[in-house]
Amino acid sequence: AGRVVAMCGDGANDCGALKAAHVGLSLSEAEASIAAPFTSSVGHIGPMVTLMREGRAALVTSVSCFKFMALYSAIQFVTVLRLYQVNANMSDWQFLWIDLILILPLAVLMARTGPHGSLSAQRPHATLMSLPVLASVLGHVAL
Repeated sequence: AGRVVAMCGDGANDCGALKAAHVGLSLSEAEASIAAPFTSSVGHIGPMVTLMREGRAALVTSVSCFKFMALYSAIQFVTVLRLYQVNANMSDWQFLWIDLILILPLAVLMARTGPHGSLSAQRPHATLMSLPVLASVLGHVAL
């Protein structure tokens, strides 16, 4: 339970295993290489490390973007509530300026982050509804 299976093969006699594995890497450019979700033209298992680094980077980036958008929404909600308390409101142009000039570049740059140079022994959190992720968001909202 809780284990992840990775399979490397040439795709000829191990098509079923490549499809059944959580991560399947075909080490061939032949027609049988369509059996695996990922294909490498290199004849050794070195690309599996690159694949795991890229996958972990994608997962961490997705969780970070979720946390960023959740915090941005909470901050904007509190800002609007505070402005309503003092009988003020932001104009449509102010909302547009915040979204296009401040938030959009940050979100794009966050999404463009690449993987770390080496594979870490610690796995990232795989779900958004895990205690560390929610505690981080709620802790930042409390601040």
